[in-house]
Amino acid sequence: MEYEGKYFSVVGDSISTLKGYIPEGYALYYDDNAKKLAGIETPSDTWWGHIIDVLGGKLLKNNSWSGSTVSYHAGLTPGSFACLDSRMSLLGDGDVRPDVIMIYMGVNDWASGTPVDGEDETTFCGAYRIMLGHIKEHYPDARVWCISPAVSTNRDVPLFEFPYRLGGIHLREYAEAIGRVAEEFGCTFVDANKNRTLVTALDGIHPDKNGMMTLADEILKRI
Repeated sequence: MEYEGKYFSVVGDSISTLKGYIPEGYALYYDDNAKKLAGIETPSDTWWGHIIDVLGGKLLKNNSWSGSTVSYHAGLTPGSFACLDSRMSLLGDGDVRPDVIMIYMGVNDWASGTPVDGEDETTFCGAYRIMLGHIKEHYPDARVWCISPAVSTNRDVPLFEFPYRLGGIHLREYAEAIGRVAEEFGCTFVDANKNRTLVTALDGIHPDKNGMMTLADEILKRI
């Protein structure tokens, strides 16, 4: 597929937010302060913006919500879950539909210890299937990239050890689940979790500009 001039939409959590580029009312991580700390000035400094620039595409919608999970959690913000049709129906703009949908989700499911296997929206696999079902219904012609979370480091803590079992379940299990579900739906699985170069982050999770470029390059290598 040639990507020049194609429309790209993003589904993400805090890592993919950017002030001025997410829907009104969505929680934001990269506000003015976080942008300054991370060295991020424009969309080109984000993982998704860099990919779109390299491929010659155009951003259509960035549906990223800080703190959001794919799966349903009663204690989290209503309406924020990526398995909801109310989110997945907002990846186009009027009659313009995305040619490529990049999904970088799962970090908060992992951090919350969401059960991996299952069929309903309270499990990671179940919720991911529901999410992809909504996407396929609304945008049947779009190419969908299901990207697994990458491993990161803390730029200010030299001896930082990545918490692979932050919520009690190893991050690799979520990455493998994304791969299985992506295959079921005929989507492209991008295993960024196998990154050899760690993503430099402000706090071990949220990338700075250098980390964004590392993440983008890992994704580009795998597509």
